[in-house]
Parts: sequence; structure tokens; C-alpha cells
Amino acid sequence: MTPHFTALNSAYQLHYYLCFKTHYLQPMFATSEEQSLVRRVLGDVCIREQYHLLETDVDQDHLRLLVSLKPEHTVSKVVKMIKGNVDQQFRSAFPYRLEQSNSRTLWARGYFARTSGKVNLVRAKNYVDSQIGHHGYKGEWTKALKYRNPAFTSPAFKFDHCFSMLDYHLVLATQNRISIFDEVIAPRLFDYILAIGGKHNFAIDRIGLLPDHLHLMIEATPNVSVEQCVLAILENTRHWMTRYYSGVLKQTGCWDVWQPSFYAGTVGEYSTAQVKRFLCGS
Repeated sequence: MTPHFTALNSAYQLHYYLCFKTHYLQPMFATSEEQSLVRRVLGDVCIREQYHLLETDVDQDHLRLLVSLKPEHTVSKVVKMIKGNVDQQFRSAFPYRLEQSNSRTLWARGYFARTSGKVNLVRAKNYVDSQIGHHGYKGEWTKALKYRNPAFTSPAFKFDHCFSMLDYHLVLATQNRISIFDEVIAPRLFDYILAIGGKHNFAIDRIGLLPDHLHLMIEATPNVSVEQCVLAILENTRHWMTRYYSGVLKQTGCWDVWQPSFYAGTVGEYSTAQVKRFLCGS
């Protein structure tokens, strides 16, 4: 048994719609030269930091973008990198522009951040809810394999200077796809995962448990990466299974509990295709 998960393999599609406004909506990007600088700096930052820029809209008083990130990226750091670099380069290129606008800073405080994906949030939730039947499990006992958090509301987290709704669909598979979960383990496991989320800055919306894999819908804060959420679940539930269900692990030989891998996909009210069309038409 490995002591802990040190590196994870992942399949992912993580798309984020971000919007930043200028201070007091001053028309700081009114000219083509100013807008070109913003686009150039944005492109440079994305290449350097390995963000994949999908679409951009630069207007005179705001910047909107659709970006694809890696599981280890956090939205808060991405925002800080983009706003900080644009501010620095803008001040250098146009040293008197802020003074002319009677503004002390280029950007307003905060930002808007929402996830999007291949499908919208409603379809993703329905997909998670349908997995038990999809895999051929039927009967009264299967009700225990589904969990909807009655306390969950979205947005799950509120902040003073930004609006953020970051929703993820996660899939975790057991070691070698060994069947170890059942309707007896499920309720206690769900309660424990709920507690993990409360400690690690993500909220559980719903869970679908199969004998050899797990589907989750979660909403996370901007300062936590999806990889950190997954690691918290893998590490803590493995410890929990070892403590309370060591007999199951001994019988199945599934001591690691999980594969060191995961799938993560962002979802939102609108699909990525819809967000792209919106930005192209702005």
C-alpha cells in the first residue's frame, strides 16, 4: 500500500468565464492601441502560465475572457496574474492615462467568475442522478447509493468583492475497479465526504456511488484548485475506509481504495459554446 497519493493522472475539461471591470467603469480601453495592449499582455500571460485562452472581449470599461485551465490552477491566482500584469504594462505604456481619468487604479476590486462546460449544469446533475440505473442496478436498496445535499444552495460561497460560482463534475474510480462500496457503506461515506468539503473549501451538491466508482457534483471557492479537492477526498476517504472497513479492504485486496487518477469537468448555467457565442457577439 502506498503511503499517500503524491501525483495524480487526470482527464479534464475546465472552462471558466471571467470578467474584470475598470475602476468606476472608466473608459480606460477606449482606443485601439489600449485594447491591443490588453490583448497582447493577456496572450503573453496565458502562454507563460499555461492557461489556454479560448475567447476574449475587450471593451472600453471591461475585459471578458473564456479560459481553459489545468486541474492544479486556482481561479484566484489566475485573476491575480492577469489583472496584475495588465495593470503593470498599462501603466508603463500609458503613464498619464490614470491621472487623466482621475483614477488611482486601473481595475475595480473583485471579479466575476463562472464555470461552463460541454453540457450545462442541469444536464450534468441529471447525468449524476442517473448513473445507478445506467449501470444496471435496480431495486429499493439502490436508493442508499444516491445523495442530494438538502443544505446545498448555489452560490455556495459569498464574497465581499467578487461573484464566483465554480461547479465541477468529478469521477473517482476504485483501485483496479474493484467493487468495494455498497448500500451499507454509502450513507456513512456521504456524511464523511460532506465533512471533507466543509474543511477544504468546497461544497457537495450531490453524489452517486457505484461499487467501483464515484460521481460527485461540487462547488468550490476560487482559491482552491480542483486537484486539491480531489486529493482531499482521496486521502481522507482512504484513511476512513482503512479505519472503519478494513475487513472489506482485506477481503478485496483494495488497500489503496482509489486509483491515483480522476476526471474533472466544469459545468455551469451556460455551456462553453454559448459563452463563446456571447463573447463573439459582444
